[in-house]
Amino acid sequence: MSAAAGVVSLLVFEAAGCLMAVPASEVNHLEGSDPLFTKNENRAVFDLGRYFGGRDSDGPWLRWGRGTRGAWLRVRCVIDVVPVALSRLTPMPTLLRGQLRTRAFLAAGVRGEDVFLLLDPAQLTP
Repeated sequence: MSAAAGVVSLLVFEAAGCLMAVPASEVNHLEGSDPLFTKNENRAVFDLGRYFGGRDSDGPWLRWGRGTRGAWLRVRCVIDVVPVALSRLTPMPTLLRGQLRTRAFLAAGVRGEDVFLLLDPAQLTP
C-alpha cells in the first residue's frame, strides 16, 4: 500500500460563513464573480451563501462535476487545495444528515486550526 492511499485532495473554500470542501478532482472550472455566464449553462446553479446562509455571495463560481451530474457553486473565496487523509474525516451525525439544509454535508475535517465541512453538491436541492 502506498503512502498516498486513503488521501484525497480537497478544494477548501469559504461559503455561508464557514469553511467547506469538495474533492479537487470534481472541480472542473473556476470562474470570476460575474454570474451571467451561468445563464447559458444547462446545469444547476447554487449560490452557497444564499443556500446555506440566506445572503448572496459576491465571490467566484466553481464548476463542479461528477460523471453526468454537475452544478455551478458560488462561494465567497477559494482558500487552498489540501491533501486530507480519509481516516481523519468525521462523518456527520445522522440527525444532521436528515435535515434539508445539512444533508449535503458528509463529514467534518480539521486542517491545522481550521474546521471544514465536506460538501456533496449532488445532495443540493433547488
